[in-house]
Amino acid sequence: MGNYHFSDTPEPDNSRFGERLANLVADQLQTGAILAYGHRDYCGMGMKVNEDQKFVYGEVYDGDFDPPRIFETRDLFVAWLSAQSTASMSRLDDDDVFFQGNQVITKKRLLDFIS
Repeated sequence: MGNYHFSDTPEPDNSRFGERLANLVADQLQTGAILAYGHRDYCGMGMKVNEDQKFVYGEVYDGDFDPPRIFETRDLFVAWLSAQSTASMSRLDDDDVFFQGNQVITKKRLLDFIS
């Protein structure tokens, strides 16, 4: 898999990503770009558009999404992503401390992805 983008540890930011950023991310995903780390074992959280042109968000292991959350339409994905923030995506409420803030989606990561 190609087109991977990397980021840093999330900052405590509660500001919503907003519709403009969510649409720009959706545009980039629809070009075939994948927002995911590509290394061995747990690769953090990622996004892509699958072969059925549905938007996918979920944990990535060894380059594969497992288990993915699938958004049937672009509108559903954009509505969901626009309401998120770095804080809401940081997984700080996860029971397993390993996942808390570990390779999560951040505003900086999204901005790097669309640039």
